Amino acid sequence: MSRWMLAVVAAVVAGCAATKKEPPPKPFTTTKWQMQLELPLAGEQPYVRFGDGRMEGFGGCNRIESRYIEDTVGAKAIVIGRIQTGTKVCDSAGQNAERRLLEVIQAASSYSITLDTLSMTGSAGTIKFRSDPPYEKPK
Repeated sequence: MSRWMLAVVAAVVAGCAATKKEPPPKPFTTTKWQMQLELPLAGEQPYVRFGDGRMEGFGGCNRIESRYIEDTVGAKAIVIGRIQTGTKVCDSAGQNAERRLLEVIQAASSYSITLDTLSMTGSAGTIKFRSDPPYEKPK
């Protein structure tokens, strides 16, 4: 009987040791959120960063910035004000990435964060970002 109990205790302890906790989601504010693209652009990648009611980032060609209002009750609703951009011209890949980023983020009405992935959704679709730097995969 004692061997059986010892085997059960050993199995429970091994199961607990093998369980790895997932890290908490990255914070919405202060995290640099890099836009997920099928093919990375040459040079700097599009990103956004939120904090103190201000969004700033890089769209693929130009720096971008705007004011935003986030809900205060935890529903993860957001309204982004008029986005200010530069007028620099770049290659078509950068222009397309910037156009898509601006189109979706300007119309975003909500967001969600799972681990190190931010999804922003609104009437123009959904756009995904990954934190920079991303979480490292457990070994």
